[in-house]
Amino acid sequence: MQNIIERVQRFLTPFRCQFTDLRPLQRSSQPNRELPPEIWLEIFEFATYVHRSATIKPLNPFTVKRASTNVMGVNTPVFALQTKLAIVAVCKSWRRLALPILYQHVVIRSPKRAERILKALQPSQATTDALQAPASCGQWTRHIEVFTHARGCASLTYLQTLFAIFRCCPNLQILSGTWIYLLPPEFLHAVSEMYGPSVEGLYWSETSDRIVRRQGSPLTTSTTLAFLSAFRSVRILDLRHFVAKETLDPLHPDSESDAPSTILPLVEHLIVSTNTWSLSTANRLLLPRLHSLTVKPSTPDKTDHYQLVQLLQVHGQSLVFVDISLPSLDDEVESDSTVAQRTATHISLDIFLQPDRCPNLTSIVFPATSPVPSDQIHPSLRRIGVRGVRAEALYPDRSGDARDHLNAINPDRYPNLELIQTIGFLVEAAGDNLVKDIVIWWAEKFEKYGIDFLDGEGVLWAYTEPDVSEDQYEETPPCLKTPVFPSPSISPSLLGTAFEHLDNKITLP
Repeated sequence: MQNIIERVQRFLTPFRCQFTDLRPLQRSSQPNRELPPEIWLEIFEFATYVHRSATIKPLNPFTVKRASTNVMGVNTPVFALQTKLAIVAVCKSWRRLALPILYQHVVIRSPKRAERILKALQPSQATTDALQAPASCGQWTRHIEVFTHARGCASLTYLQTLFAIFRCCPNLQILSGTWIYLLPPEFLHAVSEMYGPSVEGLYWSETSDRIVRRQGSPLTTSTTLAFLSAFRSVRILDLRHFVAKETLDPLHPDSESDAPSTILPLVEHLIVSTNTWSLSTANRLLLPRLHSLTVKPSTPDKTDHYQLVQLLQVHGQSLVFVDISLPSLDDEVESDSTVAQRTATHISLDIFLQPDRCPNLTSIVFPATSPVPSDQIHPSLRRIGVRGVRAEALYPDRSGDARDHLNAINPDRYPNLELIQTIGFLVEAAGDNLVKDIVIWWAEKFEKYGIDFLDGEGVLWAYTEPDVSEDQYEETPPCLKTPVFPSPSISPSLLGTAFEHLDNKITLP
């Protein structure tokens, strides 16, 4: 009521001097409800985060997962882009915060879209300061994906538009290219000269394996090892579909001329397929800082076992982490666990577990359908991940692939083993009523050896003792989810790679 009276007085006497009002100003009792921009930025980044858009590095298989009951819980690139477009249209302050997120990942699929992206990335002339350079949205771009499956992608105009887009993105960190047409050497040279000193992640596919299988034509590319050698700052290198132009014969261990000559000094994570062209290229590279290897077997089986053994002879001394995915088509982004993948030919684990090939190996992840390894003793192995585990394959009294692998694990073969985890298998999401008792049975078995047995959620299942008090008897749940944290005795190198999933990601039940 007092506010209404004051407004009426100001309306009737608009020229009233403010010095005549001697009443003290009253502070507003309502608190400031506005969030700082830093908090809004964290919210926007969380709401629009997609792993494959942020990096080409595969997600750590030991990352804990949660059983989601929300159909909108899983974010996708399409939903993330829609959210970004909605955020930038709210207000000016949100637009300033969300524009770097909107242009962080750029996907180019056709010549028409390339022209529109170039128009959006070109420097804007609307600046308030005449001495200030025009602002370009390309300065926020960190990841560019190029596809050439649309009509018109084989033209020189499309390549010129792509290079103009590259020039607008000086701070690019990840470059992904899928090319189904031969590229001119001038374009390759220009790209390597521009992004060679700065790009940290590289995926380059100059051929489509699906088209090659349909046409039955030989592989013909224009990319050479010299193109790879120009990217001196690359830390994540994806060679699944890289085919070198020159013929790469198998290495001869006794020949000094066949030693790797192309050096990439900063590569830490290498991704290869089991095809000959991918493995032969990796064998020709000298990677002094390599410590992680991801192997993606392809179907139908094209595993070159000789080249795979040579890969470990060249890089096995420095490897501490090996991830073997389920067999999948080369065109698939992520493999699944369907019947076709389970019945496909798998890589033998003995290739990696021989101590003389990977003596410093501390973590290995493999499919449950892989052949059970022989009695190899590996003293440095500390963590094992089993992918594609099913509830019916864990029963101790039934035949199952997961049971066979778990029975083969003992301290005599792996004296320093600390952890076993079922990758992607969530006990709470399993439909079997007895799966909790089965998992606890395995946990108690490995507890005798000093080994933690975790499910895909990163928790250790155990029985709880009944709480008996003097006045009343309360029955507690039969199972307890216990988080497992890394012990202080674990080496710092293992904490940085092997136990990445345990940093602030496990919550108490």
